Amino acid sequence: MDVIDLKEAIFGDDVFPSPAMYQYYKNLKNNTIVINSDIDDSILESAILPLMQMDADPEVKEIKVIILTCGGDIYSGFAFVSALERCTTPITIQLVGIAASMGTLIAMAKSPYITVVCDSFTVGLIHSGSTYLEGNVNSVKDTFKFSEKYEKKIKDYMLSHTKIDEDLYDKIERQEYWIDADEMLELGIVDKII
Repeated sequence: MDVIDLKEAIFGDDVFPSPAMYQYYKNLKNNTIVINSDIDDSILESAILPLMQMDADPEVKEIKVIILTCGGDIYSGFAFVSALERCTTPITIQLVGIAASMGTLIAMAKSPYITVVCDSFTVGLIHSGSTYLEGNVNSVKDTFKFSEKYEKKIKDYMLSHTKIDEDLYDKIERQEYWIDADEMLELGIVDKII
């Protein structure tokens, strides 16, 4: 991004910069990605592409990802998980406040280069996702079948990336399973409480 584009992105038509945009670019300059909204397809530009650029830069020695989210879209969220797990630069994922639903699933990302931390007041949420069905009977059936298949994929991901076993998963899969920092540590979702 050249200087003119950056100025436009930060200032827009205002004399003073947008505090959020100013902080976003300041964080990127410090190899920090902040996710503090619902996970949606904007994560490509706001997190995935910057992450890939940081990882490709030999000058970058560590990347920090700070997450505070109530969750969001699983497809966009898992695109971010895949990007995190492909990185070879050390990454610290720090959960603050709430990392629910897709935020909890992102926290389960694992590789030799990823460390996940949270403070003692952080909470997470594990639950079944929701989907929207519309169309004719056949398209609704097709979407339902695909959703069941994808739910199995998420289950396999959770079982392979945490200490959650089959019994616990079967108990919690159809409920809103809120977890605090201590339980996230016990279940292997986070590596350390800071």
